[in-house]
Amino acid sequence: MILQLGINPEVIRVTAEYSNAVLVALLPYFSDFSQKLDLPVPHPITVQDVAHCAIPPFQKDGGIASCSIMLKNGWSLGFEFGHVNGFESPRSYHSLQNPDEIPKFYGQVKMTTNEAVQLARNTIKKLSIPLEDVFADQEPKITPPVHIDSNTVPRYMVEWFSPRSGIVGAVRVEVNAENKHVERLSFHCENLFKPAPKVNVIPPKGHAMFDSFIPPPPNPEYAQQLVPIMFKAIDEYGQKLSLPIPRPLTTNNVALVRVEDNGGWPHCEIKLTNGWRFIYRHCMVNGYYAPTTLFDNQHRHFHLKDFEGKWNLNTNQAFALVKNTLAKLNYPTNNIHLDFAPEILYAAEDFKKTIPRYFFEWYYKNATGDDLQSKVEAEVNADNGKLESLYYDDKAYWGCRPPIDVPISSAATNKTKP
Repeated sequence: MILQLGINPEVIRVTAEYSNAVLVALLPYFSDFSQKLDLPVPHPITVQDVAHCAIPPFQKDGGIASCSIMLKNGWSLGFEFGHVNGFESPRSYHSLQNPDEIPKFYGQVKMTTNEAVQLARNTIKKLSIPLEDVFADQEPKITPPVHIDSNTVPRYMVEWFSPRSGIVGAVRVEVNAENKHVERLSFHCENLFKPAPKVNVIPPKGHAMFDSFIPPPPNPEYAQQLVPIMFKAIDEYGQKLSLPIPRPLTTNNVALVRVEDNGGWPHCEIKLTNGWRFIYRHCMVNGYYAPTTLFDNQHRHFHLKDFEGKWNLNTNQAFALVKNTLAKLNYPTNNIHLDFAPEILYAAEDFKKTIPRYFFEWYYKNATGDDLQSKVEAEVNADNGKLESLYYDDKAYWGCRPPIDVPISSAATNKTKP
C-alpha cells in the first residue's frame, strides 16, 4: 500500500538543473515520435536543436508532469501524462494567432473528406496506436476547409471524441488538403496515459504562485492513525450496500491511500487493488466508484465495448435506485436533498445511443444560491440496473473529526469547500 500525503500533482520550483534534466530525459521520446511520423525535424533531436522548452511547476507522482518544446525550425512537440501528446508544424492554420497572416494559408483543396480522414487514421497507426484506443474507429467530426470571400484555406480538422467528453477531442488532426500533409496532431485520451517518467534531479517543493493556496502535507503520524479508522468505516459502508469488496479491509487489499488536509479535517482517497475507489471526508465515507464507472475520470484505460448495452431503465427507475441506495446508509433525511430535478449527464455525442449511463447531480444551495450546502452525485448503469458510483456530502457533517489525538497539520490551512 502506498500512503501519499498532500495533493497530486505536486507543486515545484523549476530550476535550471531540473529543466535540463527533464529535457534530456524527454528528447528520446520526442525523437522516437518524430521518426515514426517522418517529421521534417532532426533525427535524433538534440539539445542544440531546441529553441525553447516550457515546463510547468508541477510533478506527477514524483515524475515529469508535462513539457513542451519548440525546435529551431519552428516545429513544436508536447509531452503529458507519460507520452508525447502531439506536434504542431509552423504551417498550422488552427494554431494561428494573427489574423493578418490568414492570406498566407490560401490555396486549393486537393483531397476529399474521406481522403483526409484516412490520412488522419494512417498517421495514428504509424505511432502503433490502435484506432479503437482513441475512438478513431468511429465516425469523426470534420471541420471542412474555410472559405473567405473567393479564397479557400485548404485545411480539414478531423476529430474523434471520448464518450466521457464531447468538448475536448481524444484526438485532433489538422490535415493540409493542398500538400496532403498533417500539420497538427494532438491527443487527450486516457487510454494513452502512462506512468510519469522520473529524473534524478529533485526540484525544490513549492512555488510562489501557488503556495498560498495549497496546504502543506498532513502530519504523517495523523495519517497513520487515520488509516485503520478509514478501513473500518469502508467495511461498514460496503456491508450496508453489499459492495463486492474484501472485508475486513487490510493493507494487502489497498493500492493507494491519499490523505489531504482540507482546513483542519481530512479529505482522503482510498484505491483498492481490485479497482474500487472510496472517498473519506470529515469522519465518514462519502462515496464510492466501481471500476466499471464511465464518468469517474481516473485515467483508466477503456474501450467502447466495455460500456455498450441497452437502455433498460428509464429516468424515474434510475432515480429510485439512487434514493433507495442512499436510504440504506441511514443518513438523517433532513440532510439529504433530492426533492428537485437533478442535472443529468449522458455519454457524449452519439455515444449516448449505445452507452446506457446516467450521471445525476443534485447540488443544493442556500437561499441566495451562492453557497453549496449539500450534494449527491450518482452514476447509474441503465443496462444492468447497477449503481456504478455514489457520492454524498452535506455541511452538517463538517464539524465532525476522527478521534485522533495529534493535529492533522501544524500549519495554517485554507478555508474548507464542499
